[in-house]
Amino acid sequence: MASRTNSPPSALSLLRRYLQVYWLKPFDAVNDTANAWVLSRLPWQEPILEVGGGDGVFSFILHGGEFVLTDDRYDQSDPGRPGDIFDVYRKGSSLTIKREAGRAFDVGIDLKWSHVLKARETGLYRSLVVSAPEPLPFAAQSFKTVFLYIPHGLRKKDRVLDYERILKEIRRVILPDGTLLMTAVNRDIHKYFICYPLHRFCERRGWLRLSAYFKKLDAGRYAEISGLGRTGREWTKLLEDAGFSLVESWTQVRPLAWRVYDFQTRPLLKALIHWNWFLKRGGLKTAVKAVCVYASLLPLVLFYQAFARPKPVSPESENVSGVFFSFRAVPGQA
Repeated sequence: MASRTNSPPSALSLLRRYLQVYWLKPFDAVNDTANAWVLSRLPWQEPILEVGGGDGVFSFILHGGEFVLTDDRYDQSDPGRPGDIFDVYRKGSSLTIKREAGRAFDVGIDLKWSHVLKARETGLYRSLVVSAPEPLPFAAQSFKTVFLYIPHGLRKKDRVLDYERILKEIRRVILPDGTLLMTAVNRDIHKYFICYPLHRFCERRGWLRLSAYFKKLDAGRYAEISGLGRTGREWTKLLEDAGFSLVESWTQVRPLAWRVYDFQTRPLLKALIHWNWFLKRGGLKTAVKAVCVYASLLPLVLFYQAFARPKPVSPESENVSGVFFSFRAVPGQA
């Protein structure tokens, strides 16, 4: 397997394919496109381990996969479920693959059974394991590439991600000439939420119903994601302490893009999901969704270029405005 993708996908191609999956929450597609654009240009060599890959959709599309237009994550969701409405698995409602991914991962691990069951249907993984991100259930020096995506949902499992321990575990299982690829969040991300600050604002003024409403829209994102943030300098130190040397660093998704993502269609999402099901039962979904996807594609591309496009950055810089980081690191002295 070549160490670097021969023809990395364009932002337009990534955005279109992610948008087909997230058409009811289109700014999810913008964020995923920004992260995937960077990662598609970094080296991937087998054997590959993905840690915290969720349902596999992000990596499947990143590596060239595509689902049919009609299918998306909302067919598999549960609007009546508190918290993560996508944390379900319904056999028979799997996404239909239009084009397979251009490479395979040897192993993917995630903490949730529902994620692993859905990831299995992408065909991206040779093996899938339900496991916490640390300790890793693999022998030392087993993988050439390890991909650490931003894990979600750990608080719901009464676990908080310990980056120091997981990076040391990755250092143990990676080959001496291997590569760690990872996405991470900037410490300043806590400044850019919308739903949680509105909850606190209303709470302080005694507007309890509005406060509860915005807290429900936040769904725990603020507490979970804010706790994962670090500055570029802190990430560099954390990697060095785990035995890695940072080779390449990018930043992507500006604060405005994150604010828009945090609110977007969330107040209407449950109603939109029921509308999605109604369209599908009536045989109208393909036509309606095609119009929505392609009508929104150009505005979203312009938004992406203005507010989410990745750029290389020195992690030592004090003026990193992006919400996300992408890192490439290699094993150094343990």
